[in-house]
Amino acid sequence: MMNRIAYISILILWGCNSLIEKTAPLEGEFYIQDGWLAFSSAKYEEADKHFNTAIETNDSGSVFHFLSLVGLGWTNIYKAQAIEETSSNGLVKNAGEIFDVALNIMLNINIGEITLDLHEDYFNGESHMYAGLALQRGYYAKQKAANGIVWETSNVTLSDSVRILYEESVEFSEHLESDFIFQHDVKLNFNDILILRTENYLILGNIVEAILSYGQIDFDQLGFEVNEGCIQGVDASTLVECLCLVSHNGTCPFGD
Repeated sequence: MMNRIAYISILILWGCNSLIEKTAPLEGEFYIQDGWLAFSSAKYEEADKHFNTAIETNDSGSVFHFLSLVGLGWTNIYKAQAIEETSSNGLVKNAGEIFDVALNIMLNINIGEITLDLHEDYFNGESHMYAGLALQRGYYAKQKAANGIVWETSNVTLSDSVRILYEESVEFSEHLESDFIFQHDVKLNFNDILILRTENYLILGNIVEAILSYGQIDFDQLGFEVNEGCIQGVDASTLVECLCLVSHNGTCPFGD
């Protein structure tokens, strides 16, 4: 009889402990995972909540804090794309501020202290951050220019603030390796970064660097055919048209 009571008591105690574990808040790592799951399903509002909870849950300046910010930055960019945001004071601006905080944390993280199980996540997060910064800076520069608030009176030369954004986009893109793939949207890869970099150089008036960047594009990965003239021998006279074709799936909207 006593054994049975003891056995039942253990079962009850185990059950209570299990209930406590299930109702306790999740660790920050799981909120990050849930955030990316929602992101990959284009549930950006849900992803936003998960990443914000992860930011609140994790220690400030930690690797998980850094990864949470990277996820939230990307969520802001994709939300902006989904609604075709044109305002220069919205989600894209927010994404830049979020990525800037992530960059500051990354610069102060001691790499030697990162545990083995976090090693891959951290370095994926680093490449995703730089890709996000490159896209955000280019996107934000276009928003500001389109709103007409930072162009010179002649509308020929770029204002300093827009020029800096394009230059920063180029700078951040150079931190990425040629095998870069955004693992949460595999359609986005290094080719897209090269196209963005080429556009930025062209807008900045650096034709030589634009041609060099264009020449690195892997045309076999584009998923559509590009005429031979836009694969070999591109020069200053043909770059704009060829880049337009490459940027718009082989059909330039500004053609004849």
